[in-house]
Amino acid sequence: MKAVVYEAYGDPTVLTVSEVQKPAIQDNEVLIHVKASGINPVDTYFRKGIRQVESFPHIPHFDLAGEVVEVGNDVKNIQVGDRVWATNAKGASAEFVAVTSNLVFPLPKKLTFEDGAAIAMPYMTAYLSLFNRGQLKEGETVLIFGGAGAVGHAAIQLAKHAGAYVITTASNEDKAAIAKGAGADEVIVYTVEDLVKRVKDRTKEAGVSLILDMSFSENMERDLEMIKLGGRIITIGSPVNNTPPLMWRQLNMKHASLIGVLLFTAPLEELVSAGHFISKGFDSGVFTSHIGKVFSYEDAALAHESLEKKEYDGRIILDHTK
Repeated sequence: MKAVVYEAYGDPTVLTVSEVQKPAIQDNEVLIHVKASGINPVDTYFRKGIRQVESFPHIPHFDLAGEVVEVGNDVKNIQVGDRVWATNAKGASAEFVAVTSNLVFPLPKKLTFEDGAAIAMPYMTAYLSLFNRGQLKEGETVLIFGGAGAVGHAAIQLAKHAGAYVITTASNEDKAAIAKGAGADEVIVYTVEDLVKRVKDRTKEAGVSLILDMSFSENMERDLEMIKLGGRIITIGSPVNNTPPLMWRQLNMKHASLIGVLLFTAPLEELVSAGHFISKGFDSGVFTSHIGKVFSYEDAALAHESLEKKEYDGRIILDHTK
């Protein structure tokens, strides 16, 4: 079968399309014929060697959508021919991928395979951040950084569906319009407005109950100014500095919680519950995907380059049918 691979760490040019061995499934797995796969920022970290891969040649990516072509002997809830999506699916940029069956979720008929690949990691991350880690309650105010990004866009929709008041950020008016379209109650264009002042004014100096932060090292000081007493800060990412010094005194003064989230290490039962909730929400038309650009499978290197240059808002998708 064909797969996007790389045999050494490096820039996007290390990505090539090669012939590799088709996987054999275990009794608890299904084999998916991949129709589309999604690229996440973390995929570029692995490619560059910031995070290590197990071996070379390495097949990248974790998000996919496709059609089930084989099921293991112990699989009862999935059938050959089912349209599905999955995340935490190692080697998602291959033609066929074996995935544990309880981490495979139904793709509603109204969604394309590109949609399925687009919703995977962003919606899962947003769900875990808001509900499993953040314990968001109806009526609370949440600040979501980066409302035009993939995770932020998903988090806005999930938080609004749960009855929260949603404030989000954007760097310009075009991105603000995307965030508004997702359902945000307020969008703060932080390049022209004072984010902390605006949040404090809006909350009568009390601060917000919950913050979802995509770049913690850059925002930590502001987070601790904007969080209310007893609030929760979810550190989804910190790409600029993975080991920022902790502002311990400010954290304690706010009686606040600093909470990590990582899809790769989340408990299985949380992933299963989140996945089925997301599928049902899309099936009923409550949620929408956020695709920035679809590339041909052969153009994986160009897709990685575009992601790193932040050329598009929303998910970068590889179409495996082209």
